[in-house]
Amino acid sequence: MCGRFSSTASPEELMRLFGVTVLENLQPRWNVAPSQSALVIRQSGLQAEAVSACWGLPPVRQGRSLLINARMETVTEKPTFRDAFATRRCIIPASGWYEWSAPKTPWHVQLADGGVMGFAGLMLRSGGSNTRLDGDRFVVMTSAADGDLASIHHRQPLVLPEESWQTWLTGDAGAAQALCVARPADAFNWYRVAPAVGRVAEDHPGLVTPLDDAALAAEAATASDSNTPKSKDRSPDGQGDLFG
Repeated sequence: MCGRFSSTASPEELMRLFGVTVLENLQPRWNVAPSQSALVIRQSGLQAEAVSACWGLPPVRQGRSLLINARMETVTEKPTFRDAFATRRCIIPASGWYEWSAPKTPWHVQLADGGVMGFAGLMLRSGGSNTRLDGDRFVVMTSAADGDLASIHHRQPLVLPEESWQTWLTGDAGAAQALCVARPADAFNWYRVAPAVGRVAEDHPGLVTPLDDAALAAEAATASDSNTPKSKDRSPDGQGDLFG
């Protein structure tokens, strides 16, 4: 799964990597969440372009969550995604993603060299009477987690090698299908970060700061205390409270 990511590439980096010009006032994003807008790269005619799109597709049935991911294993079978996979693929530039191994236990995963990665994505369009939900939207494709990454979560974003970006954007469905391969775990490094990333309103560089040994020890002590059964109150004569 991919439910939060960071995207801090500068316009100059995006021009160098993707050959796109970013005209909007692009700010670093440290905590991109579903329903928010983010920069994506798509093909427009003979060249790539950078556009802003909203993350997630509203569900058909009321009460369901936004569709934010598409599994690479079934993307060509799902009516929601198969046309987009054939003709409307995109790349989401990211600096890393967040994953939770347990409640309030987030990790930040980034490329081993700390560079910009490209998530494989699909562009979709949502229409309807609610204009807030209209317009270009995207989902992030995922694969099974590789190697030790599975100890955090069983899914990971489909991270495309840089040499495959052009094919992903311009190739046919068969060429794109051939790129649906999980990126090896040794391409990444990951580390614990503070639970603050779970709050959507938080968006600052401190979210990707690794927890130091003292913070990890304090967290472990708190968890230990919360898991320790509370002893029952004892009466002065050492007998247990009858109604305890």
